Amino acid sequence: MKPWIIRSSSFVLSVSLLLPVAQAHAQSPHVSTNKMATTVAQADSVAQAKAKLSKEAALALATKIVPTAGMTVQNVSFRSADSWRPFPEWSFSWVKKDPENGEVRLSYSVSIHANTGELTSYSRQEQEASQLPYAKRISYTEAQEQAKRFFEKNNSGKAAETRLYTRDMPEPKTPLNSEVYYNFRFVRDVDGILFPDNGADITVDASGKVTNYSLSWNDVTFENTDTKISEEEAEKLFKEQANPKPVYLLPWERMETQNNKPSLGYMNPFTFYIDAETGKALTQSLTSYQLAKDPEPVSSKVLPARRSGQPLSQEEAVQWASKTLNLSNYELRSANYNERDYRGNRPIWDLEFGEKGNSEDGFAYVSVDAVTGDIYRLNKDFRGHKEKTTASKKPDTEKFKAKAMETIRDLAPTMAHQLYWTEPIEEENQNQPVDSERTQIRFERFINGIAAASGSAHFTFDIETGDLLNYSAELGNETYPTQVPKHLPAAEASEKWWTETKAEAVYALVPLTPEDAKRAKEQPSYTPKRTAKIVYRATMTPFEQPYYLDAVTGEWSSTSTGKTIALHRPAPADLKGHPAEKELSLMYEYDALSLENGNIMPQKPITRGEMIEMLMISLNQGRHYPQYSLERKATYSDVANGSRYFSAVEGAVDRGLLDKNASKLNPNETITREELADMIVRALGYKKLTDFPGMFQSELSDIANSKYRGSIIIATTLGIVPTDKQKFQPQSLVPRADAAITFTRFLEKRDTPDGPVTLLRK
Repeated sequence: MKPWIIRSSSFVLSVSLLLPVAQAHAQSPHVSTNKMATTVAQADSVAQAKAKLSKEAALALATKIVPTAGMTVQNVSFRSADSWRPFPEWSFSWVKKDPENGEVRLSYSVSIHANTGELTSYSRQEQEASQLPYAKRISYTEAQEQAKRFFEKNNSGKAAETRLYTRDMPEPKTPLNSEVYYNFRFVRDVDGILFPDNGADITVDASGKVTNYSLSWNDVTFENTDTKISEEEAEKLFKEQANPKPVYLLPWERMETQNNKPSLGYMNPFTFYIDAETGKALTQSLTSYQLAKDPEPVSSKVLPARRSGQPLSQEEAVQWASKTLNLSNYELRSANYNERDYRGNRPIWDLEFGEKGNSEDGFAYVSVDAVTGDIYRLNKDFRGHKEKTTASKKPDTEKFKAKAMETIRDLAPTMAHQLYWTEPIEEENQNQPVDSERTQIRFERFINGIAAASGSAHFTFDIETGDLLNYSAELGNETYPTQVPKHLPAAEASEKWWTETKAEAVYALVPLTPEDAKRAKEQPSYTPKRTAKIVYRATMTPFEQPYYLDAVTGEWSSTSTGKTIALHRPAPADLKGHPAEKELSLMYEYDALSLENGNIMPQKPITRGEMIEMLMISLNQGRHYPQYSLERKATYSDVANGSRYFSAVEGAVDRGLLDKNASKLNPNETITREELADMIVRALGYKKLTDFPGMFQSELSDIANSKYRGSIIIATTLGIVPTDKQKFQPQSLVPRADAAITFTRFLEKRDTPDGPVTLLRK
């Protein structure tokens, strides 16, 4: 159960302060007062008095939503309006405890708008997940209807002012277990134009119960523009302003053996807005959108290394660092040598120095390349600064940039030609405090003019003194081509991205003025007036994972795996109306089956690798885990590291689904019915039962000589592997349709608690 969280600007009231005793017991038969806080924040008492709804009235509304019979009031709080949530709110929570051990079994929390009486938040948490059969779970569409009904029933006013928005979320895959939650977003609609900052988020579980509801709503003045440009005009402006550039990418889930060669790709180039009135490009903070300046190299040529020859010994490394960084007043505390460090796969000395005579504060951390002498890291005397009485002066960016470049050329010359200064993105400028006494300068790595997948340098300077407080630089260990591969031109990449893009008019909040922002920071209860203006944004085709455009192949690829993906999955031409349509669709949905000339081919025998992959996907909630690295030795000689089936097969070995003593698996060969039965029984965790085949009786006449007799009896008795109850045909191959039916039945039966008991009763 998630704990009941009370926001910082709210205060807790004891039940005795909230309700007369008789009324409290009438609303909730088991009211507990000994765990309630009894202090009331005096600062909020005025806001509470001004609220249009009393606590009693708000509680009466809340108890219409929550079935409070048999439950105990846990917490009650009142929260005044603030800049984060601009309306006052009453919040209540209830719990139901186990009478034997006192553990919480069920909890509800409800918040009510203290002026309008609207439901603003709702949560239902059950300690023990219900044993909902897999076959009884509701679908995504059914959950969507349940979310709508909840919203309309409990806040009809806001439900009428919103609409369900699904453009930014892909329809989820069919769940592989009953522990599934569906999330929906209802966005505020202002005269046909969406206001994404406001709306309601609703979560529905597999049984159809709403588990979470949260309303976000601001008092906003919406600017009306009579000269709003059309979607067609906005589309043209998006294309004119886009400036796609190829970058090198490292998919983060790709196995280590494949992850040293980055892919060249184009990321989404339409991340800005178009002003619906003027047509000007805007950042997402509604400031003027400017194309980034060309990156500036630290050095226009390759610089020689500081040294060469044999790697430095510890003593030599200490002397080198002391001389290079003027550490004469420091002495060595510890040293560590790594022959293949993550910083460029280089031999590195990590040294820690302490200031002589100062064991508390003085220190210096230094990383030295044992061969080139490059300094990769320096943290020196990074002590707490005294509180300033005057505001810090604005840093001279050009001055500190030049100083950082000089430092790189001096301390890490072999990296200088690959490091470039790039104009900070807007978010970075916003995140740097205005009154900060430090400033940061960052450099990125480029290879032949293209942003690298990894590699950077970071500097922190004291603005007053100009001292370097912190410095780190590193290059990745991936391998790049000597020349940029032939790839799609920027114009073609832009057009390709736009095929998956739609221009959409929305309202966007105008940022607070500096005065309002300062006041809101100083006065939490201050709620500044907000305005919103119409802009066009570009929304992409949603997919279950982030993706990019492969600049070389022109195909869409997963940012996480690097594999080619289909944003629009074609429907199999031979599946409509098939008796196993639903079951085959499930396996196709999870890529366990692939199309051949547009057909799913239901009667084609399934391979061993395909079935193993599907079972492992189901056991890992739809994904292949773990991802095995180069160190993992292949169990089977014909499923090497890098094979499509490697992760699934090794995961199956670790789970005991496969015999690890066999030399080969033959993943591309067809699977027999007896092998399928054994695989299913292993996945269920019942394999030990097959050690005693005499325990089970069976009327099947053709399984006496099968080495999988016990598995066959278990799988058929549970109704997972189909049979005519007379013959099993152990050596027959398994058509894809039968495999899909078997797999679906496996999902339905695997969580049945009395599986083995049922067998023993037969």
